[in-house]
Amino acid sequence: MQLDESHAELKSKMQEYLAGEASATDLKHASAPLGVYQQRNDQFMARLRITGGHLTLADLRTVAGVITSNGIGYAHLTTRQDIQLQDVPAEQVCDVVQTCNGKGLPFRGGGGNTFRNIAASPASGIGADSLFDVMPYAKSLNDLILGWDKAFQLPRKLKIGFYDSPSEELAAAVQDLGFAAKVVDGKPGFKVYGGGGMGRESAVGVTLFDFLPAYLVPKCALAMTELFYDHGNRENRNQARIRFIVKRLGEGRFVELFQEYFAEADPQVALFPGWELDLTQELAALQSSPGEAPDNADYRNWLARAVSPTRFDDDVVTVRVFVPGGDLLAAQLGSLAELAEKCGGSFLRLTPAQDVLVPLVRRDSLPSVYRFLKTAFPETDVLLDSLVGHVVTCVGSTVCKIGILNSPAAGEAVARSLDDMLAKRPELGPAAATRVVDCIRVSGCPNSCAGHPIARVGLQGQKARIGQAMEPVYQVFARPGDALAISEPVGGLVKEPDIAGTVRELILAQLK
Repeated sequence: MQLDESHAELKSKMQEYLAGEASATDLKHASAPLGVYQQRNDQFMARLRITGGHLTLADLRTVAGVITSNGIGYAHLTTRQDIQLQDVPAEQVCDVVQTCNGKGLPFRGGGGNTFRNIAASPASGIGADSLFDVMPYAKSLNDLILGWDKAFQLPRKLKIGFYDSPSEELAAAVQDLGFAAKVVDGKPGFKVYGGGGMGRESAVGVTLFDFLPAYLVPKCALAMTELFYDHGNRENRNQARIRFIVKRLGEGRFVELFQEYFAEADPQVALFPGWELDLTQELAALQSSPGEAPDNADYRNWLARAVSPTRFDDDVVTVRVFVPGGDLLAAQLGSLAELAEKCGGSFLRLTPAQDVLVPLVRRDSLPSVYRFLKTAFPETDVLLDSLVGHVVTCVGSTVCKIGILNSPAAGEAVARSLDDMLAKRPELGPAAATRVVDCIRVSGCPNSCAGHPIARVGLQGQKARIGQAMEPVYQVFARPGDALAISEPVGGLVKEPDIAGTVRELILAQLK
């Protein structure tokens, strides 16, 4: 189905739904492939695809304007680097979809049995350990796959990711198709994983190529799309992801089958990657706004938590803006665009931790950046003064129609306990707060939207019979060190009131 047809079907079904002539289930068949889902409050969530989390300032301002003009509640940053527009009135859904798509911000593939938003390292090409910039490959592949009809007629979702440093190889390994940057004889390429994933029966993927030259990425992606289209389970939704093909065939036969598809694949691409970002030009455009550094512990703590080095000279750093709950109002989106503009940047990056990365900042501008954030966000903790709001969770059962437990509430309880722990252990240092944020993921159901299966400490919400009643409980998972493996269950089910203490002990062990 072409894009215009998808929009027309959504408009028709929404009109029927508003007139009482179609059910919510009928509407979902048309809305899900465009990333539009009904919330528990009967308003809607509309998920924008933001490839690799790379967001121009113009895009950011477009989103802010759409929120304001359509009476939308807020923007939610996801763990897959999308933007979800939450609390969209039903009457505004179609206008929002059309407006954003017309501005180059598509919804197609935001949900349903389609290829989903392509993930990428937030500091790609910029971080101190970056092998090379993978963002051009993510952006170019996204543009290419949007033209493949089969990518929108799959048995289930297809997730692809690109990662630019060895420290992120596990993230690549749990994609349906994951690309981990690798350089051989000075030439860029990727170690390629297939059939990984999180959710029901989470799994690390199998190695498809130890080294794939970068120009062959489209051929690889087309092969996997065709294989999935032909061999995915269309009868049982719970067995439909690519990892279940691996399970059914065995790793060896799956790799053989993939290689057969790879040999036949011809994506007919003249130039790849076709999208580029001139980081040299971005560096030249950076602005300095020197200011006197505050002589206080709050500022020094912020430096330790939010500022990271880059692969450029010591004068250029990245700044992480911590976003409580991943939620931002329209005015706050505008403030972030203003901040990046003041620094001389043309883009921001969304992170899997539901935060925002200002990727290029002159070090002498840090005092000004700090003051701007304190002024622009007076009632929102974007500096990580507390862990409350910053433990990464899914939206939970109060918003999501398939959620089981209120994961943000569990995240808050965990955060308060860990705030207390860090206050009593000053020897751990201020940067420990960032390490804690990056350690924990809380999902309110087995769907793993928060990414708990690869967290150092992960929580999965569920209901279990305890005595005569069904009680809210969490299964705790842990992953030691840098193992390229799925996190393992730790102990039995933990009652909701006891979860903060359990996590506290596990985190303390991680920080030692």
